[in-house]
Amino acid sequence: MGSFCFIDKVAEVKRDQSVTAFFELKGNEEFLKDHFSEFPVMPGVLLLEVLKQAACVLLGQGGGGNGHSLYRLSEAGAVKFGKFVRPGSTLKAFVRLVRKEKTSYCFEGRLDLERDGSPEGKALSAEFQLVPV
Repeated sequence: MGSFCFIDKVAEVKRDQSVTAFFELKGNEEFLKDHFSEFPVMPGVLLLEVLKQAACVLLGQGGGGNGHSLYRLSEAGAVKFGKFVRPGSTLKAFVRLVRKEKTSYCFEGRLDLERDGSPEGKALSAEFQLVPV
């Protein structure tokens, strides 16, 4: 996959319900050079992208995608940031399909931070909506 693939492993998909996936921030990602060179952290908008990509996995695995393969983020709300995501950290994404609407899919998602296999707390939680492209 390309440089903006933020899913390394899909741990579980519950059809039409939820997905759990993982992403490791290795430290060699291009965006870390500018964000920030002295204190590299994953940008918040990319944390939302992790949740969006996990939701797309769910839609592609029978989560009601209706044959579409591309989705875009149309809305995000109740976004709460937690811990900084630094190189060497692993994100555990949990995304739940809340409801299907006529032209969109509504989700709740959470990113939990792990380092060296130990939980470190929440990196992000949000409610968001995807629509087919």
